Amino acid sequence: MVKLAAADAVLLCLALACCGTAVVGDNVPERVDVDLFVMSKCPDALYAETALDPALQELKDILSFNMHFIGVKQEDGTYACKHGPTECAGNVQQLCVQLHSPPSQRYDWLYKFVLCSNRQGLDGIGTFATATSCLKEASVPFAPGTKMVGCMYGPGHDELLQQDMHNTAALGVQTSATIQMDGNTICVRDAGEWKECPAGSEPENFKQILCATYAAKNKGHMPPACTPSLAVA
Repeated sequence: MVKLAAADAVLLCLALACCGTAVVGDNVPERVDVDLFVMSKCPDALYAETALDPALQELKDILSFNMHFIGVKQEDGTYACKHGPTECAGNVQQLCVQLHSPPSQRYDWLYKFVLCSNRQGLDGIGTFATATSCLKEASVPFAPGTKMVGCMYGPGHDELLQQDMHNTAALGVQTSATIQMDGNTICVRDAGEWKECPAGSEPENFKQILCATYAAKNKGHMPPACTPSLAVA
């Protein structure tokens, strides 16, 4: 007999509260929106991105992933980067990869680019060398890769970042790193600690929340990778 463990029941309730009564067509499953709010050179962001990676990698086909950046508002209404101009450069690089990555490639191109950038160390994030080597490591094809580099270093990249940081501020998100699923904060990494994580902060917990949210949006249907996360013999 298969039944939910108590902790998993909490996850499913959390997902149902988030998703309400979404109606889905028979052959059109709804993806889970995963939003990550960060500063590209923030140690908490790097830690959270590593912790979130196993769940995103395994369940990339059921989620819609987006990155957003947190800035420091100035007196003139513009936004600066807390860790300096090279962080702004890192933010722009990641935004440009996102902009030119179709939803189906957000993990393979964007997230792999982010993880590669992180492995270069804080001093490497935002550099041209990191951008080019990480696009290569993420196996981004020539055509979209060319668009990404043009976005990073061509006109309009400052405006792109300013708009993104403005949008983040409008949502009231101030802490790097904040993880949301379907618009609800499920965990925050701040000052070297996990906070506001009612369903847990381990990689397996993130997978469970993703699976439970997906099931709630899709009439209980779950892909095979999710079954072990929610069921206990």
